[in-house]
Amino acid sequence: MSQQFTPKRNVRVRGAFSESKPAATIPVAAKTASTKSITDDQLHCTLTERFGLSDFRPGQLQVIRLLLEGHSAAAIFPTGGGKSLCYQLPAILMDGLTVVVSPLLALMREQVDQLNARGVPAARLDSTLSADQTRQVMRQLYSGQLRLLYVAPERFFNERFREAISQVTVSLFAIDEAHCISQWGHNFRPEYLKLAKIAKQLGAKQVLTLTATATPAVLEDICREFSIANEHAVQTAFYRPNLTLATKLCTQASRDHAMAARLSDPDSLPAIVYVTQQKTAEEVAQWLMQAGIEARAYHAGMAEELRRETQDWFAEGQQAGVVATSAFGMGVDKSNVRSV
Repeated sequence: MSQQFTPKRNVRVRGAFSESKPAATIPVAAKTASTKSITDDQLHCTLTERFGLSDFRPGQLQVIRLLLEGHSAAAIFPTGGGKSLCYQLPAILMDGLTVVVSPLLALMREQVDQLNARGVPAARLDSTLSADQTRQVMRQLYSGQLRLLYVAPERFFNERFREAISQVTVSLFAIDEAHCISQWGHNFRPEYLKLAKIAKQLGAKQVLTLTATATPAVLEDICREFSIANEHAVQTAFYRPNLTLATKLCTQASRDHAMAARLSDPDSLPAIVYVTQQKTAEEVAQWLMQAGIEARAYHAGMAEELRRETQDWFAEGQQAGVVATSAFGMGVDKSNVRSV
């Protein structure tokens, strides 16, 4: 492998990263032109062979096409709509590094583990890593080994990191939870306002913003700040025929009893209970356990080892209930969640 920051290697369209099958190759020297000429059939082959999926979900192919043709884009898909594939698949085909910015630690860890299992070199930099683990990731970054690097937005406040990442060719700068940039949004995060400027400073060739939550005003903010053309914002329908939204008015005194009664039904599990405070997560998990329900808390104040153990427990459990703050995210890949 070349030790340059942008490795001069061929990227396979069929059987990418597979040693057992012949593959069509895209010469890196002609990458800009070649990615435009990749056919839909070749993209479907990459989808099947690298990600084990039979077909694209609505909007995915359109967003991927925009990126491969050299445009920045916005993806507004509902939770579970497959936003992550919109940057993971192009990252395999593009030259250089794809930087994924996300505030969700559980999502970053899960996606990095899954990508590495598929043979795609990916890593994350977040507050849960030890000093040795951080140095190892930086060595991979410097040597050009990584295709995707996941970072929390706060990481760009670190001057040493900004200096390091500025020496790497960034082909795609992907911003998850992009609605956080808008002061009109429900989850405004001031650090997100700096990401558009940072993307330009890094010389990122393209930007992809992703969110499941964008009113017209929020989407307008996103497109303006990241210089995304309106016609390159892809929004899919939010109606989900397999989901039911139900509400129940409760007093403060009756709320926990009503929730325990609901989760006592085996058909309601596995379940995620979202709360706003770390202390509440601990208290509600304890209450549910006393009610005979398998429950654990998850929040950013827990030790990394315990968070990892809880995430694995929930991923594997059939009757599990996790009580979590927003640190858990809603993009955890678990196909049999029955209630939220």
